Amino acid sequence: MDLSPQKPPVAVLVDGENLSFTHARAILTNARRYGDPMIRRVYGKPEAIAAWADHGFRLITTRPGKNAADLLLSVEAMTLALKDNIKTLIVASSDSDFSYLANQLRECGHRLIGMGEGKTPGAFRAACTEFTHLDVAQPQPPPPPKATKDTKDLTEWVVSRLAVSGADGVAITLLNTEASRAGFQISQTPEKSWRNWLQAAPQKTLLVCDPRGPTARVRRLSRAAPHNAP
Repeated sequence: MDLSPQKPPVAVLVDGENLSFTHARAILTNARRYGDPMIRRVYGKPEAIAAWADHGFRLITTRPGKNAADLLLSVEAMTLALKDNIKTLIVASSDSDFSYLANQLRECGHRLIGMGEGKTPGAFRAACTEFTHLDVAQPQPPPPPKATKDTKDLTEWVVSRLAVSGADGVAITLLNTEASRAGFQISQTPEKSWRNWLQAAPQKTLLVCDPRGPTARVRRLSRAAPHNAP
């Protein structure tokens, strides 16, 4: 039986349209200094926050509209504090608009921890109970090649991307988003879709993907090696 004292619950709320998912590890590491980050939410448009899912965050997608992510984050922060009695909340953003939220929660007797980049305005920093900088260098996915439609280059990029993702691989929806940013359009390959492409040669000798579904992932085969290796 575990008789160790239970850590107090902490809510971690991230402005996903303001901060990159590359800060996810630093945010959670710092959050554990204050308790158990049992609530982990990131807010924003689907395309802006998709990558956070691979880091243990619940995605809270917003409708189109000005400052929609900021407003929803603030509403849910107040609900967690006043209805669910969460005493410590972490707001990760470099946006000064959250200074109003920080002041209100602090005055209500809650602890508001801010986390943001060096560009965070002084108003938000000062309003927080404490503020943590997130400017420490974070691990990055391998740099993509120049924008190209060549299947060989796409295969090399996918294999390199999966090399830093570990045994769990990467969600196919996230891979699609990252590949598009790198200049690859799967619709311009002969296979036209990611599933068809992943199951075509030579990819099928290097990669394996889950059955169809919104959470399907792709992984490197244990025996996989770059297809241009000797």
